[in-house]
Amino acid sequence: MNRPGATLQRRGASGQLAKRRRTKRKARKAPSRTAKKGEGLFHLSPQRDRVRLILETALDAVVIMKSDGIVADWNDRAMSVFGWSRDEAVGRTMADLVIPERYREAHRKGLRRYLETGKGEVIGRRIEVSGLRKNGEEFPVELSISPIQDGESILFIGCLRDITEHNALRLARLELARVMRRMAMGVTAASIAHEITQPLAAITANGSAALRWLGGTTPNLDEACAALKEIVADGHRTGEVIKSIRSLFKMDAQAKARQDVNELIREVLALVRGEVENHRVSVRTELFDGLPQVPANQVLLRQVIVNLIMNAVDAMSTVVNRPRVLGVKTEVHESNYLLISVEDSGIGIDPRNIDRIFEPFFTTKSHGMGVGLSICRSIIENHDGRLSASLGQPYGSIFRVFLPTSASVRDEDERAR
Repeated sequence: MNRPGATLQRRGASGQLAKRRRTKRKARKAPSRTAKKGEGLFHLSPQRDRVRLILETALDAVVIMKSDGIVADWNDRAMSVFGWSRDEAVGRTMADLVIPERYREAHRKGLRRYLETGKGEVIGRRIEVSGLRKNGEEFPVELSISPIQDGESILFIGCLRDITEHNALRLARLELARVMRRMAMGVTAASIAHEITQPLAAITANGSAALRWLGGTTPNLDEACAALKEIVADGHRTGEVIKSIRSLFKMDAQAKARQDVNELIREVLALVRGEVENHRVSVRTELFDGLPQVPANQVLLRQVIVNLIMNAVDAMSTVVNRPRVLGVKTEVHESNYLLISVEDSGIGIDPRNIDRIFEPFFTTKSHGMGVGLSICRSIIENHDGRLSASLGQPYGSIFRVFLPTSASVRDEDERAR
């Protein structure tokens, strides 16, 4: 038999349980405070719960606008991009918050046109526009707008991405490209000047010699004729250089033919003879008689040899306590390569700079531009060879050019196939 007190206890407990159940049902039916702020747009429903989840997890700023231009929702990323909190933004006119004043009228006209015709120029694609922060700062924004039907009304979902850093990087890259183009033009101009200086200097020297022979009390016609012939030959060499420079700007590969490197070196030594003698430099050559011919562009390879020899001559210009000796040697290297060595008894290369001397615009000369060796290395590498430098013993420096022979080129082609 139950006691009266126990029965009252059970009834009281049952009443409290029923009251809690009624409270929970009311809570489920009541809209959230956030939804009230959004003017009832996002009352609790599975679909709009998913939208809210997307809003809060999106990496871009997401702004939802109603057809009357009022902000219906605004995610946290939009707050960090534009500076307006969600409470400040929801319920206000979107154009007043994020669009610079000069573009607001165009925005309103576009909105009216879409509502009347269903057509919009900015709908369904990414565009770059100017955004407005709370502090009045304008900044570039990537915008995409997608309309969705919400019962009887239309909502516009705008995804916005701050591209300030992206644009800054793009501008930096454009500026870098402009600088690189200017540098390339400078290198090209320096290369042209570098490649035609030697034959022009030879023409000038031979012209002066011809004038001296002709201007004497008794003109020496034989010597004058010899000097004039040298001028003609140097003029042809200059023409070949210019022709090769023009070919640098063509898309097709450089024309290569089998070259007698020893003969090429003899031509170069004849070309720079005046400069060598003026610097009181003696020349010692060791040209291997059985040297195989190599596939190369004659003019470009000649310019490499000229550059290396003239660098060696310049390196000895300050030497006063020992003979100034230029050594040029050719030999076969490891059966597959031809080796050209240019050695001098000059001041040598600072060991700290040995790895930098082939860099563009690096030079140890007060009058140098730092492009000669860089161009030389590029030319040799385009011939599938390599150019190296080392310290001479006991002084001076040695530059070595390795060029593949026909056999080695053919072997590489067969391996490639």
